[in-house]
Amino acid sequence: MDRNFDGLSARFKQQIYGTLKGQLRLKMLDLDLEQCLPNLNERPLNVLDVGGGMGQFSSALAAQGHNVTLTDISQEMLDNAEAIYEEVAPNSSPTFICASLQELPSRLPNKKFDLVLNHAVLEWLVDPKQAVEILSEFLEPDGVLSLMFYNRHAIVWRNLVNGSWQRAHNKHFHHGKNQLMPQNPLDPLEVHSWLTELKMIELRWRGIRCVHDHMPKAMRDQKSLNEFVEIESEIGLKAPYRDLGRYVHMLFKK
Repeated sequence: MDRNFDGLSARFKQQIYGTLKGQLRLKMLDLDLEQCLPNLNERPLNVLDVGGGMGQFSSALAAQGHNVTLTDISQEMLDNAEAIYEEVAPNSSPTFICASLQELPSRLPNKKFDLVLNHAVLEWLVDPKQAVEILSEFLEPDGVLSLMFYNRHAIVWRNLVNGSWQRAHNKHFHHGKNQLMPQNPLDPLEVHSWLTELKMIELRWRGIRCVHDHMPKAMRDQKSLNEFVEIESEIGLKAPYRDLGRYVHMLFKK
């Protein structure tokens, strides 16, 4: 079944958003939107953040004047998002909806958006292809879909070099000792094929944390966020390095 993160918001805040690796992830998303959406600063956009969790990314868009609707299956996450929005974008008027991705067509009938965000969600779903199809239906003509998902190649490679060869060949990598390990890492080529089948146009295909997550910890701890941003911003766009990023970010236009 699809994953609900009620009860885990504190761990998310500490282990993901409160770390350099979480900040690096956000920096790469910011960079891609700035470079690929020339109208981002021209007018207020209608933004749908599906599975937006605590709203760390979309709250910054709200602070820039964009109109954000944030949805999540976890009410606990939405409660945290409301607090973050009050701090980051106090003059905004976001809409918060507690619902699964599959419920959104009935909760938002006939609604269209300029930008649809879906970050770190697909890998937790039973049917990610159906999710991509649903997300695409919320786009205005020329609207942009921002998909970020956990890269199957990266976790396979990590297990191989760590000597966990049996786990590297598992179909699912989620296990009880690590509740934040996604249950369904995705093959980027497969996701790309779903988007092209929908007749969408590729704007950006980036690997995120291509260097950071494969660097020995002792060396990684000596590097600053700015140093990682500088190296990752270029290497993450180049195959084959792109294909080993812990996450993949794809921007597609309808």
